[in-house]
Amino acid sequence: MTYKKILRNGIAMTVAVGLFSGVPINAMAADLNELQKQQQDIQNQRSAIDSHIDEKDHEVSVLERKQQTTAAELESLVKSITETNKKLQKQQQEVAITNAEVSQLKNEISVLQKSIQERLDLLKDRARAIQVNGNGQAYMNVILASDNFSDFIDRATMVSTLVNADKDIMTDQKKDEDALSSKQNQTETKLASLKKLSTEIALSKNNLESQKSQKDELILAIAAEKDLTQQQKNDLLAKQDTLSASEKAIAGNIQAEQNRQAELQLAAARKASAERAAKEEAAKAATAQARSKTVTRTESQQESSAVSIPSISAGSSTGMFIKPAAGILTSGFSDRTNPVTGEHESHKGQDIAAGGSVPIYAAAGGTVVFSGFGAPGSGYGGYGYVVEIDHGNGYQTLYGHMRAGSLQVVAGQSVSQGQGIGMMGSTGQSTGQHLHFEIHKNGVPVDPSPYI
Repeated sequence: MTYKKILRNGIAMTVAVGLFSGVPINAMAADLNELQKQQQDIQNQRSAIDSHIDEKDHEVSVLERKQQTTAAELESLVKSITETNKKLQKQQQEVAITNAEVSQLKNEISVLQKSIQERLDLLKDRARAIQVNGNGQAYMNVILASDNFSDFIDRATMVSTLVNADKDIMTDQKKDEDALSSKQNQTETKLASLKKLSTEIALSKNNLESQKSQKDELILAIAAEKDLTQQQKNDLLAKQDTLSASEKAIAGNIQAEQNRQAELQLAAARKASAERAAKEEAAKAATAQARSKTVTRTESQQESSAVSIPSISAGSSTGMFIKPAAGILTSGFSDRTNPVTGEHESHKGQDIAAGGSVPIYAAAGGTVVFSGFGAPGSGYGGYGYVVEIDHGNGYQTLYGHMRAGSLQVVAGQSVSQGQGIGMMGSTGQSTGQHLHFEIHKNGVPVDPSPYI
């Protein structure tokens, strides 16, 4: 019952008492009971509101703790991102140094290749000379053509020097070829190590930034929920104030009604005393018995008419793609009711569900278009951690609700069919662990069934 209605009832009862001072006491008691019942109802409502206010206080406390925890996690992520950026900066410096080393190695390789080629040309010339002059016989002819022993010694020494020079050329040639192979292997090893390090740091940074986006959205959601809970508490406090005012008004009406009933009881007692006095006077009268009877009958009639006043009461398949993850198909490409929002929508892909740690693979080879957390306004809102791959010829695939921190690819990276890109999860608008898989043809979602 509203406050205005309570006041109207109170005014109506006051007017009734003023007009009919002879209203029976039991009728007024009924009104008093109604007021007391209303008072009890309001007290019950206030008790229930007090309980709801306590619940809202508890909810606000829980949200504040959650807000603090999320803020701490976000701060930790920011520190990790800063450290990763420092590592990336250091790695970029190492890249510059390694590139310089690679350039130096390339120059050394070029010099070695030139030296090797020159020796090869020299060895070819010597081989031709030996072939033309009769192999080793030419050296023997030089020795035999000496005039004396001293000349013989000189000629033999010269031939030995020439032979040893050929051996030195062959030795140097072998050494330079080995050095060339070593430097080439060293260059390839440095380049491979550099590429692997760059990929690992890029993956780490991408996952950290994706987690930061998720925490940013969570903080906003917690703040909105906290504001809503506080507003609900404020509404309850306002209702409590209204009920307090109503209870105070009813308490005043109850007190007024109790005062009126006390006055009516006093008036009834006086009336009864006057009637007794009148009867005694009539009994003492020495007049005729008939007149006495007449007087008594008249008084009885008056008494009867006095109590007859009525009371007043209140109214009442093409095989282009492979299945991206193990599991069962829980929802296909069709119209359905969204299990999170409860709204009717067009389900633009397939839901594949499985328990435990379930890897997700690229359904076909292509280039990663997006890899991260689908924040609102990004075009991937509601998908949680999501990857999109462009396969060329107008085809793209999308993998949604992946596990936080499990992304294994970054935007711009080339992937092959069956390559691991992350793990099955339940991020974003999801009611349980599963993979949401879509195939787009020329930008339009199509049923994946015929393509797998």
